[in-house]
Amino acid sequence: MVCEDCDEFICVECAITDHRDHDPKTLPTAATERRRSLLKFLKRVKEEDLFETEKKIERIPKQIKENKELCDSEIKKLQRHCDEIMARLTEIRNRHEQTIRDNLVKKNDQLKHVKSELDKKKRGIFDIMEFIEEKNSTMSDYSLIDNHRELREKLSELEVHMTNCEYSVRFTRGEIKEDYLNSVVGKTIDLDNIAVTQINSFQYGNDQISVLETFSEDQCYIREYQSQYLEKVNKEGEKEQKISFTLYDLCVAETGEVYFTDFRKTKKSISCLSPSGSVSTVISTDPLGPMGICQSVDGGLLVTLRDDESDRYKLDSHSRRLVRHITVTGDVIHEYEYQEDGQTRLFTFPYRVTQNSNSDICVVNSKSKTTSELVIMSSSGRLKFVYRGQNLKKNFNPTDVVCDSLCNILVVDLNNYHVHLLRLDGEFLKFLLTDNEVKGPMRLSLFKSILWVGNNKGQIKVFQYRV
Repeated sequence: MVCEDCDEFICVECAITDHRDHDPKTLPTAATERRRSLLKFLKRVKEEDLFETEKKIERIPKQIKENKELCDSEIKKLQRHCDEIMARLTEIRNRHEQTIRDNLVKKNDQLKHVKSELDKKKRGIFDIMEFIEEKNSTMSDYSLIDNHRELREKLSELEVHMTNCEYSVRFTRGEIKEDYLNSVVGKTIDLDNIAVTQINSFQYGNDQISVLETFSEDQCYIREYQSQYLEKVNKEGEKEQKISFTLYDLCVAETGEVYFTDFRKTKKSISCLSPSGSVSTVISTDPLGPMGICQSVDGGLLVTLRDDESDRYKLDSHSRRLVRHITVTGDVIHEYEYQEDGQTRLFTFPYRVTQNSNSDICVVNSKSKTTSELVIMSSSGRLKFVYRGQNLKKNFNPTDVVCDSLCNILVVDLNNYHVHLLRLDGEFLKFLLTDNEVKGPMRLSLFKSILWVGNNKGQIKVFQYRV
């Protein structure tokens, strides 16, 4: 404690009992105030700090139990996966074993047939020999010659080639590669090692960020909602290029071309902005309007499409809501509209799409104005998982999705101010970002280890992403 009169440091006890350098008349008053202040401080420590500490202490046994349950759960997942691998390996081994055994049966059946034929021929030879020996003295010369010729013919029939009867199947063992086995068994991921560190933050404008697409470790395309401009901005917030055209969403190809969607009723198309700055239409999607777009793992494009004749969230028999896989020249490769039964719809209102490096397709599917979900399906169209949020205070409302180099999925929830980290199969891992780091997040973009987050107030935050 610092003395109010001389600015010297004194202990609390001296301040309220004795300080000989001060006026005795003023000491009791100062001591009383300090005593009151100290008592208030002690009360706050008791009622707030110690109370919170006690709550943390009480929480520890529960957390220990939860940690044990989570550990056991992960071990069970590993065991189930290994059991499945062993079951598949057993199936393969059984098929190989059956092939080996079938060849044995086949060859031995051939040998049994040869033996039966040889036994018959041997008995025939014995019969002729006995006949000649028995009738030799009474047999005419012609009969003797005939029997001799027949015996020679029978003997020639004994020359049987049994090469094709030898066992012919051989097993060639495969190469046991450690990296391949690891890729099959899977890997363990320490969630503490997956983290973000903010490296910059800047205000781009005052409206929501509708387009955010990074194409290098330093540059990103940004557009505000209803803006007529697309701008190239570096991670320090410096604007480097301004392009005037209308779009809904875009993706940047590895070759540098920018593919973008135009949802206007008079346009409804996918176009390409070349590195030289020229714009050309790739394909008209009329009567369907294109919205979200991304590059597919095969170098093509995935685009979400919907009709504008029916209600956005109420589907009827004429509604069209789908994801279309096309080449960069516009040829249709595949359409994803229904589940495998051909009747159940996959989407209500698909508006963002990305493809994981394992070829799974992740689609943000809106169900209402305030509720959305993340649909994960295989490249063949099989529905794998639908993620509807975790620990929600408000309706889950994802507005964007990206995938990292380990096939983890990052999905942003506008309503709850969270960025969720999911396994490739859609299982929740943890909150990568919460409202402590981002407010009103809307768009995500990830390039290697740089993660961009744009919110509904024009703010951009740039993070270093570690996996």
